[in-house]
Amino acid sequence: MLSFPRDKLPKNPKILIIKLRSIGDVVYNTAVYTPLKKSFPGCHLTVLVEHFSLDIVRNHPDIDHVLSFEKKSWLHQIGFYYRLFANRYDVVIDMHEGTRGAVMCFVTQAAYRVGHKFAKRSFLYNVKLEFGDLHPKQPIDYQVALIKKMGVEFEEIAPSIHIPESAHTKADKLLLSEGIDPHESFCILHPGAKPYDRWEAEKFAQLADQIYSQHHMKTLWTCGPGQERIVDNITPKIKNASYAFISTNLETLGAITQKAQFVVCHDGGYMHFASALGVPLVGLFGWTNPEIWRPPGKNSTTVSKEIECRPCNLQTRKEECWNGRPECKSLISVEDTLSAITEVYPANTSD
Repeated sequence: MLSFPRDKLPKNPKILIIKLRSIGDVVYNTAVYTPLKKSFPGCHLTVLVEHFSLDIVRNHPDIDHVLSFEKKSWLHQIGFYYRLFANRYDVVIDMHEGTRGAVMCFVTQAAYRVGHKFAKRSFLYNVKLEFGDLHPKQPIDYQVALIKKMGVEFEEIAPSIHIPESAHTKADKLLLSEGIDPHESFCILHPGAKPYDRWEAEKFAQLADQIYSQHHMKTLWTCGPGQERIVDNITPKIKNASYAFISTNLETLGAITQKAQFVVCHDGGYMHFASALGVPLVGLFGWTNPEIWRPPGKNSTTVSKEIECRPCNLQTRKEECWNGRPECKSLISVEDTLSAITEVYPANTSD
């Protein structure tokens, strides 16, 4: 089936969107929920994500239910797949395109199992849509394109993340506990990244000192789970800057991020998340192409250096990259980053 049969759906269809993988992918996926709900009034919309992305979607006003997948025991997974089947969805849309998402889609035995015609496991779908004529270029374009082919119209194409008031209350308490008044100016430096994509610890420390000198602003260091040692390697190198450190769940981190004057971070899930929240942001790019993976917010910019091996892969990655000193990041100077900060946060630095 090469087109979506809208006219054959029941009055209030049960729709499931499968979106596994990383935080950044799920951030972009939020752009389709409201248009889909408007296009199918009365539908019951369920979104399936992996557990670490749950905070991105669970407060969205147009989602009726969220399913969280965890790679636990086989017994746990069998129970999960059985519940997928038992829920009796009318439409299941696989926006993951990997084997796991396609299998989940098939297991539901929904009347209409929708996916990209050229996905590797597309034989598990019974509605195969092709959207090459829409000429998608950015990651968000691919997600929107599939939904457009279902007859859904988009007034605006942008991620939509909702942070609840309870998270803001918790964020204020956390900031106060770390000596930051929620109403004072502070910036976030988020240095977490794979070893082959890290900016040097010394430069992050120098950046914090320069920000403190120029903007009289405290630095808040944040990181993802298990990345605390990256921050621990940076803070002893700070000479003058006033700083604090917070590690918390994604929902509360989102509330904290919205209070920041600006964010500096590597290309990755947090970059897409913070930028989609509307915070001024500088993204440091190394091995990936910023023209494709640039942050989605309107007040965001990127810093990168063109070298012959970029974008790289497992075969071209050098020994120094694996050791945490990738040339593509090492070429970025503190001055480059300070200049980029001025683009998104043109505050008066003469105070």
